[in-house]
Amino acid sequence: MAPLQWNARSKYVQSFADEIRNAASNLTATQAQIGEENGLRLEHWRALSVIDSSGFMLSISDLARRLRLARQSAHSLVVGLERAGWIRLSSNPDDRRLIQMEMTRSGKDGLRVADTRLRHWLLMMTDDLSDHELCRLIYTLRSIRGRIARSRDYA
Repeated sequence: MAPLQWNARSKYVQSFADEIRNAASNLTATQAQIGEENGLRLEHWRALSVIDSSGFMLSISDLARRLRLARQSAHSLVVGLERAGWIRLSSNPDDRRLIQMEMTRSGKDGLRVADTRLRHWLLMMTDDLSDHELCRLIYTLRSIRGRIARSRDYA
C-alpha cells in the first residue's frame, strides 16, 4: 500500500489523536458518573484507591507524590476525605509532625462498591469482544501509550 500524501496522512493522524482523547474523556466521564452515584468525586476515588493499595499508612506528602499533585492540593483532598468519614488521620508515633491516614470501614465499603460498579460496566461494555480481540486492543493501546511517551521529547 502506497503511503498517503502528507495532507491526507495529517488528517488521519489528527483523527487518530482525537479518537484516543475522546475515548479517554468518555471513560473518565463514565467513571465520574459512577463515582458520584456512590457519593465519590473522581479525585476522592483516585485518592482512596491509592490509600487502599498502599502497604503502609501514607502521609499527605506520600499521597501527593503518588497522585502527582502539589502537597497543598493533596492536603485539601485529604481534608475532604476526612470530613466525608472515608479516612482517619493520626500522628506518626515516631514523628508527631507527620500526619498519616488510614481508610475507615465507610471508605473501604464506598471504594469497593464504586470499583465493583465500574468493573461491571466495563464487562458489559466489552461483552461483544472475544478474549482475543480484547487482548489485541490492550496490546495496541499499550503500544500507542509507549509511542506517545517516547515521542514526547520531539513535541
